[in-house]
Amino acid sequence: MSKWRERYAAFEDYLSGSLIVIGVGLIFYGVVCRYVLNSPKAWVDEISTYFVVWGTLIGTAVALREGHHIQVDILYDRVSPRMRKAFNLFSNALGVLFCAFFIFFGGKLLSMYLETQQQSTDTGIYLWIVYLVIPLSGLMLGYRFLDSLLASLKKEVKIEWNG
Repeated sequence: MSKWRERYAAFEDYLSGSLIVIGVGLIFYGVVCRYVLNSPKAWVDEISTYFVVWGTLIGTAVALREGHHIQVDILYDRVSPRMRKAFNLFSNALGVLFCAFFIFFGGKLLSMYLETQQQSTDTGIYLWIVYLVIPLSGLMLGYRFLDSLLASLKKEVKIEWNG
């Protein structure tokens, strides 16, 4: 793997992991404030949700890179190598197409919030900042699908003859 790919993979790992850890830490802080100190903080629920959602959506690219997405292998394991390649090409192409729609419609949503400058009710955070994760995670996931698609295209299909 090239240096750039290693650095980008580390960036994905640290970014998604950090966001989730911060979100869970904020949830813990909110629980302590509410039930131990009897001083609930209204902003904690909103902000922690944003962190966890951001970490999860960015983490989808990490899951795809590591092969941890949900998959049903019962049919895949029983077909020929040529069909496996076809399945890989189809699924990765479909993933790239999904990401294109995700980026496009996420961009439209982001554009709407940029134009209206709407803010969240509890904290006053501009909602375009919150929804920026949609096209961003779509780009990151799309890169992983495209990388996997190109790797599938490069692989040669080896045919074994039993004869």
